[in-house]
Amino acid sequence: MDRPDRRIGRRLAIIAIALLGLAVVVWSVLPNGKLARIEQRADCYDPAALPKVETLTDGRKTMRLRVLLWNVEGLPWPIRSGRGPKLAAIADWIAKRRKADLGPDILILHKAFTPEASQIAKNGRFAAIVPGPALGQHRAPTTPAAGFTGGDRWWRTLPATPPPAGFADGARWWKGEGIGKWLDGGLYIATDLPLNYAESEAFGPDSCAGFDCLSNKGAALIRINIPGAPAPLFAFNTHRNSREPSGVSIARAEQAHVLQTRENDAFLAEVGDQALIAAGDFNNYRAGDRVGRFATDPAFRLAAKGVGFAARAAPMADNRAWTDAYDLLGFRSSSAMRVEPLAVATLFDGKNGPVLSDHPAQYVVFRLSWRADAPAAPVFMPTCTL
Repeated sequence: MDRPDRRIGRRLAIIAIALLGLAVVVWSVLPNGKLARIEQRADCYDPAALPKVETLTDGRKTMRLRVLLWNVEGLPWPIRSGRGPKLAAIADWIAKRRKADLGPDILILHKAFTPEASQIAKNGRFAAIVPGPALGQHRAPTTPAAGFTGGDRWWRTLPATPPPAGFADGARWWKGEGIGKWLDGGLYIATDLPLNYAESEAFGPDSCAGFDCLSNKGAALIRINIPGAPAPLFAFNTHRNSREPSGVSIARAEQAHVLQTRENDAFLAEVGDQALIAAGDFNNYRAGDRVGRFATDPAFRLAAKGVGFAARAAPMADNRAWTDAYDLLGFRSSSAMRVEPLAVATLFDGKNGPVLSDHPAQYVVFRLSWRADAPAAPVFMPTCTL
């Protein structure tokens, strides 16, 4: 080999070593997408820890349920830094309320990607903590047999929604697309209420757009069996594709939002017309929100703000509901159980408490009611004994 060839070979070797070193540095600062995950199930329930069942003037049985929805901005470094103290303040506030028996009875979290964020549910001392999709959890592109397949990979029988023509081909790796998942779904539902059913579902591999593709977004669903009630209550949590933060065109982000809405709809098919409380990407009237299950179900309503802290039931197309609250909770009643919002409060928005996240907290008090003479449905969980 002559001198020019040696110089070229030496330069290529230096470049290869530099690229390898850069890859090692980048890999070393990537967040550990499995480190934050918490999952906790209860084998029994404590009746004293549940909201009291009372009797209305019309003879119906009722329970007040306090639900807290909070997108806690638990994003890891280098995406965010210095979030530890504010996440600790969120956890401390919830823990103190719980200790004083002031709720929440159901805690719903978004963007709990870091250990400090998922610890919010742990510090609240809830009996059950149900996470959303894990980092290695995937939706099968076809319809294989359901079940655990080994390692940290789960598969479900629901197929991904087919993307529009050219959508997958438009993926760009420098926008976070097509390079795999770095984080889990960041979703949690925590409660003391007895539940015997919980599952989660990740969105399809092509059902995302932009930097949102770096997290394994999807949905979580639980079925709550209230002692004495004739039917269960379902609680649903999802985080769909963002718009501007995704880093891609609005049109592409909204296409992903519709795909994910369709997959949410398929996931919710087993709920049917039963009672439901739903939390999700309800901070804008998005493309999916206009066409999905919640938009087409005449029984579904938003827990919107009324006068003061009073609540009102609003349809999905109510513009005032979307502008009055950054995040929203939706609900539907069933023939056996009525769900009504009594109060709505926006907290930690700079007016009602300091700003602790890029989303304020939404606190909703729901009233569940049912006929006193209706046969109670089984709870499927024993009471705890000392």
